[in-house]
Amino acid sequence: MPKITIEKIKLKKGFSYKARVRVTKNGLRMFEKSKTLATKSAATKWAKDLIQAINNDGLSTMKDSKKKILIGDLITLYLNDSVTSKNLGRSKSAVLRRLRSYDIALVQADELTATDLVRHCRVRLNEPSAPLPQTVYHDITYLRSVINVAGPMFGYDANIHAHNEAIPTLVKYELIGRSDKRDRRPTPQELELALEGLHRRQSHRASHIPLVDIFHISISTCMRLGEITRVTWDDFDENTATLTIRDRKDPRNKKGNHCTIPLFPEAVEIIIRQLKLTEKIFPYNAQSIGAAWQQVCKDQNIEDLHYHDLRAEGACRLFERGLNIVEISKITGHRDINVLNNIYLRVGVADLHKR
Repeated sequence: MPKITIEKIKLKKGFSYKARVRVTKNGLRMFEKSKTLATKSAATKWAKDLIQAINNDGLSTMKDSKKKILIGDLITLYLNDSVTSKNLGRSKSAVLRRLRSYDIALVQADELTATDLVRHCRVRLNEPSAPLPQTVYHDITYLRSVINVAGPMFGYDANIHAHNEAIPTLVKYELIGRSDKRDRRPTPQELELALEGLHRRQSHRASHIPLVDIFHISISTCMRLGEITRVTWDDFDENTATLTIRDRKDPRNKKGNHCTIPLFPEAVEIIIRQLKLTEKIFPYNAQSIGAAWQQVCKDQNIEDLHYHDLRAEGACRLFERGLNIVEISKITGHRDINVLNNIYLRVGVADLHKR
């Protein structure tokens, strides 16, 4: 027996209503289709008409309808599926969830056009809090990953060519853009201020995170916060002064990118003095550390300094210690040395003269 559900959706201005018709048999979903309309009565009428068509035509109607899906519903499938949502990442998940509140979510995946994508970007850039084209770029790329798996993963029709047609125009007219290469290197004074703020925050009675030690480890090892909070005592070899970083970030491979790096004496000392609370050396939430860093920078009036810039600072210091770019890449984990050369070695002419 087909089941109807009507969901009220809050928009920036007013409400819309999503009607969903679902047919199950022995607990298994045989058919499901949804549509969002402006009024509850219209949504209810659409659902009842669809059920009438199913009752009249049987499986043929269900078979034809099964290939159709709204982009918003497709995104929901993508977010909830155990395979496609695995290792999704906080940023991508947030972008996709937000996309469901825009008009593009009401477009059928198989009817998506380049014009729909361009229109979405124009709407985004005209919002009161106007995001940068680099931010809107994420909307387009993350939506593309959903559209590309609509057929293979979920059995729905989707126009996978719309992005190829739209992207050249979006780039040409600067409706989307890649993030600018960052060349921000903290000054010694900024690092002193940050360290002072971290000491003060760490000394608070409610604090339990060794922010200062993690700050120094970040620079000494060039590890990302997610890597620092993931390494275990088994990954640390005090005898050889090395640390194995498992599943290091790589755009081509998600798993198995293990990397063993040498540790400077100061890094070894920091690790040794950590309490063995769990199997992890730094068993803390990376987001909490990042939030603490942002607050410290705000309190200390340090502008535009990201925690990730400490990784770049560490790479610069390795260069200043006399390591060559190949040796540095072994520590930072960069597979593409050009990336390291162009972005991370933020040393000036004066520093080169000193060398």
